[in-house]
Amino acid sequence: MTIKTMDFERWWQLAPSGLVVLDERGTILQINQTLVDWLGCSRKRLIHQSASALFTTESHLLYQGVLAFRLSAIGVVDEVHLHLQGTNGNAFPVLCSARRLDAPDPPLTLLAMVPIVRKDQLEQELLEARQAAQNALKENKLVINELEAMRVKLESHNQELQRLTMQLSQEARSDPLTDLPNRRHFELALEERFARASINRHSDVFSVAILDIDHFKPINDTYGHAVGDEVLQQLALLLSSQMRGSDLAARIGGEEFALLMPETSLEEASHALERLRLAIEAHSWQPVPITASIGVAGYQAGDTKENLMARADRALYKAKHLGRNHVAKS
Repeated sequence: MTIKTMDFERWWQLAPSGLVVLDERGTILQINQTLVDWLGCSRKRLIHQSASALFTTESHLLYQGVLAFRLSAIGVVDEVHLHLQGTNGNAFPVLCSARRLDAPDPPLTLLAMVPIVRKDQLEQELLEARQAAQNALKENKLVINELEAMRVKLESHNQELQRLTMQLSQEARSDPLTDLPNRRHFELALEERFARASINRHSDVFSVAILDIDHFKPINDTYGHAVGDEVLQQLALLLSSQMRGSDLAARIGGEEFALLMPETSLEEASHALERLRLAIEAHSWQPVPITASIGVAGYQAGDTKENLMARADRALYKAKHLGRNHVAKS
């Protein structure tokens, strides 16, 4: 299926998250329809405004002091709790994440906002209920039974808050089918590794690999997507059992997985991945056997995330060209 440019534009506009593109000065260049609807004002009014103007006075200070500061320092910020300022005077709670895209010159920044109205409401209810309980205790000891009922309610709210918080964190960072870290989690881990490499200069050693299941489409076509999903889940378990504790294995899309191997040279990674390839080949797969092709690249001084992953991708295609079920390095 071919994805048209107009489809991307429609997805951008109607995404369930609020999306904003900023220039290097923090000025709004693009804003999607979802966020425009939340704010209740026209797109024309928002374009060329400072992104901090989207938020309430309190959140404006938090945006400048935390989000903008971290973004300037490390280029990525995750899940800052802010409040949008709607034209009706109501504050709209969101979790705001941001990433600086250094590839354009000058660089651009992408803000993504996830609504957390229910979570915010529960926190407010929890605060109000706790205050009510304290006041009731001071006023009259005869309300013990009522306070016990409130305690049960508070505990219920607290458990739901914990569940929502864990669910938000899990959904944001893991693949729902395999329970492995997802692409976003992998990219954040890789960014952290590059940040460490920039401090350690030439002393940091690590490798990345891309693993692709050979001839996966015929498995889906012949046996159905349920079997294909089962193969992906079995492979995820095998990866988790074969990789070292410091390694990170993530599903980054379809039948493709990415591996981050800290403190591992290209040669060491190649040997370890060859053992992994053989383990995949020898595994008792049900209901259909599979093999995998793997491309690996080692970090070199001056690398960026993009060209390191591009070299691993080229190595993967080299492994495919060799007849699949190979490990190739770059």
